[in-house]
Amino acid sequence: MPRKTTEAAATTKSPARKTATRRTTKKATEPVLSWEHVATRAYYIHLEAGGEPIDNWLQAERELQPA
Repeated sequence: MPRKTTEAAATTKSPARKTATRRTTKKATEPVLSWEHVATRAYYIHLEAGGEPIDNWLQAERELQPA
């Protein structure tokens, strides 16, 4: 006995599903404090106010530290 069209459609294999990939959140990374950034900021502090180089350097490091 021939199958009905609805039965034939119900028994056919469905197309393969794609596997789901999980979304991952990017972790916030702290900015890298480089020697060049500190040196540049210390230079500009020197141009604005003068002062001792070591004091300018330490001030530049404090200003550039991430909060």
